[in-house]
Amino acid sequence: MIQLDALPSAADFYARYWNRQPFMVRGGVPEDVISALISADELAGLALDDGPQSRMVRNADWTCTFGPLTEQDFTDAGEADWSLLVQNVEQFHPPTAALLPCFGFAPRWLMDDIMVSYSATGGSVGPHVDSYHVFLVQGQGRRRWTVGRQPLGRENYIEGLDLKILHEPIEGDEIEVRRGDVLYVPPKFGHEGISLEDSLTFSIGFLGPRMSDLMGAYGHYLSQREDTDRRYVGEDLTPASAGSVIDTITVEDIRDRLTRQLGSADFSRWLVGFFAEQSHPDMAQGEQREETLSADQLRAMLQQGAALIKPQQIKFTLAIAPSGEACLGFLGDSMALHSDLVPVAEKLIQGQPVANIDALEFLRRLYNLQVLEFI
Repeated sequence: MIQLDALPSAADFYARYWNRQPFMVRGGVPEDVISALISADELAGLALDDGPQSRMVRNADWTCTFGPLTEQDFTDAGEADWSLLVQNVEQFHPPTAALLPCFGFAPRWLMDDIMVSYSATGGSVGPHVDSYHVFLVQGQGRRRWTVGRQPLGRENYIEGLDLKILHEPIEGDEIEVRRGDVLYVPPKFGHEGISLEDSLTFSIGFLGPRMSDLMGAYGHYLSQREDTDRRYVGEDLTPASAGSVIDTITVEDIRDRLTRQLGSADFSRWLVGFFAEQSHPDMAQGEQREETLSADQLRAMLQQGAALIKPQQIKFTLAIAPSGEACLGFLGDSMALHSDLVPVAEKLIQGQPVANIDALEFLRRLYNLQVLEFI
């Protein structure tokens, strides 16, 4: 296990660790950030609601109870050997999104969610592998991790369980983590954590889509727009395509049409919106505020010293063409940007306040869609 003195730079991260090697950082997340995150009691409260996805795992028999949970579930669990896991916590507890700037070197546009787990002493979800990259931040208590030294070539799971638990124990490095420590585990590296005392762990996951997901989602996007969803009418067919034979020229023609569509500016605009979707379905689209601001109202507020900022839990994505034109994605939607607005969008992505009156309409639209907030 490589132990670093601090979280890596972007250059080091992609050159040495991304998809390649786990590492651990002692005290990688500052105490002022850790102290603002969700508490164990608040996490249990989320698990009682029907909005967040939650589950309780008992490692005595590897049973799994899916939420919303009840107070009786917690009473029955006892004082040891169980874990509570809640997905998308940064959406339901926005202060927990304060973790995200610590990992600015990672591809935020691939981030899935922050899952938070509370484990009683002895709690574990068993030896397993993930299909995503994960940063495991220890928020409370002590936990012992075993992490494999290389990706698993073949996964052999225990049959008959609701969980995917590896049949064989993990052979790898053991390390004990404490409050503020960070562990990075790439996809397919086996790992298992066991709580040495009651503990909270924050899992920041980065999950890439399958090609079928991309193609299906783009096809759906095209189907919503008559100007881009053009029908193939076979205008260049020849006698070679008579009957049931699709001749080689026709195959290449259809492939070229698809390639041209994927190479269009319209594809870039869809892509940034796709990667800017929030992973929880109830928060996939921005909704218009009940009380929207007019251009004159926003101008007056900015002139009086107000500024707008992007909340950390909102994901922005940006694609910039060689010409300087760009597309900004947010909450599953997107908009084309003139090159003059790119620096404004970059400031918002970096979490900086913006009060630029020259970008008035841009800021007004995002504010009215509940994507920006006043400081």
